[in-house]
Amino acid sequence: MDEKMAAVIGAAAAITLAGRGLRPVAKLAMKGVVAAGDKTMGAGRGIADLYSEAKSDYRSDPPPLPSQPDTAG
Repeated sequence: MDEKMAAVIGAAAAITLAGRGLRPVAKLAMKGVVAAGDKTMGAGRGIADLYSEAKSDYRSDPPPLPSQPDTAG
């Protein structure tokens, strides 16, 4: 968990402890943290999958090496 998420969770906990009337606000903040974390993890998995596919494609069919200039001429 990074520092920003910890700060939001701490703030939500403080709001919850401060009064029952603020509980919905704290709950909404917590939902936002969870949603952001899910999206970040999903994006990371998508990038990892794309990298794996590209790596596999490269290994099965590597691009041609650039040709060397003819210096014998």
